[in-house]
Amino acid sequence: EQSAPAATPGQPAAPVCPTVQPDPGDAALVARLLAAGGSQWSALADEVEAARLAGHRTIGITGGERGEGRTTLVAGLAHTLRGRGRDVVVLTAGPAAPARTGLPSDGGRQHDKRIVLIDAGIWFPPGPIRRQRLMMASLGCDAAILVRRADRTAAPAWATALAALGVTVLGEVVTFAPAAAGDAA
Repeated sequence: EQSAPAATPGQPAAPVCPTVQPDPGDAALVARLLAAGGSQWSALADEVEAARLAGHRTIGITGGERGEGRTTLVAGLAHTLRGRGRDVVVLTAGPAAPARTGLPSDGGRQHDKRIVLIDAGIWFPPGPIRRQRLMMASLGCDAAILVRRADRTAAPAWATALAALGVTVLGEVVTFAPAAAGDAA
């Protein structure tokens, strides 16, 4: 079990978020997806590596609803990047968790090549975009990858809202995840 680093004088200790531990069934799914879509995974990894070189260390993988495939995407992307020899940390996050990860700050130095991928959950629930909520959810993320199911329409307002907050959108991943049981068609 991980523990929080010691607090610096005048600042409380930051809790460490657990790394994503997909269940064994997810590992098999990720392996099949990696084998079937090698060029797409490689292209996505290229985008993340370019973003890291540009100074974007913490990347939130987010969307608008449950069952979009964010966790699977994070697992596959981490596997691809690690296969390239990259130092990747994978975290799960609730609102504002990137700012509370307990990872040492690189102070803007580019020598730390670590990439932090955050399974960031839902930043865009149904309804209007709430700036304050989005600001809290994206706190600590330098960049984001947007995820949506193929049966949902694109929402360019998401990228616009993030850009207004200073979060770089690396792109959108469209998944073919089926609608979850109980979802409206």
